Amino acid sequence: MKYKLNINRDVDIVGNEHQTDVILNLPNGFRINDSDIVHVRGFDSIKELKEFIKQGGVVSCNCNDCLSN
Repeated sequence: MKYKLNINRDVDIVGNEHQTDVILNLPNGFRINDSDIVHVRGFDSIKELKEFIKQGGVVSCNCNDCLSN
């Protein structure tokens, strides 16, 4: 299954007028494409997040946490 970004569901924007961070909280069944099983990652901007996803940064996941929910 391919991940499709849902900003309302999966993204938190935190910070203030001087510094803003974009946090991607992946839903069950997906993880960051890394050697470790990670379901959350921070970015400096929405643009950076979208480029990360476009380049294959999110993949399917079948870890115990994802399978149990």
